[in-house]
Amino acid sequence: MKETTLIQNEKLDKLTNITQNLENNLNGIQKKMVEYENKLNQLEEKKEQPRDEMFQKTKLLVFQLDRQEQYIRRENILIYGVEEIKEDNDDEEKVLFKIADELEIYLEDNEIQRVHRLGQKRRNNENPHPIIARFVSSNKGNEFLTKKRELKNIEGRQHVFICEDLTPLRY
Repeated sequence: MKETTLIQNEKLDKLTNITQNLENNLNGIQKKMVEYENKLNQLEEKKEQPRDEMFQKTKLLVFQLDRQEQYIRRENILIYGVEEIKEDNDDEEKVLFKIADELEIYLEDNEIQRVHRLGQKRRNNENPHPIIARFVSSNKGNEFLTKKRELKNIEGRQHVFICEDLTPLRY
């Protein structure tokens, strides 16, 4: 019986050692899992950081673009109430010169960057599209705005109004 007990005790010791080794291995694996989870979390945080930075930079760029476009619009004026004539493509520039003459503003060709209608010409003149005029410098547009008033009877056109270009941006 003593031999059987010794053999059983030896087997029990071996099993205890094996169990302890397995527990140590399991603890080591669990520690490595925690380390890997921490590294994964760090990588995910680093991945989110550039996305947040890009979002902030995009917002800043949109804001700066909006400011730039608002700054550029300083050179623009809008003229409402001018009838649209189908056969005359240079009508808008002629109208601008006639308005300048009536307001006693000296205007040369090289001071105008662009003059055109907003939108396509309409068949009926009930509600004509406004004319937008962009000048080389904001000074000329400011002259029109400081001297603006309701203009009447520019070649039969009635109720012509001049105002700033405050068109909102569409994103």
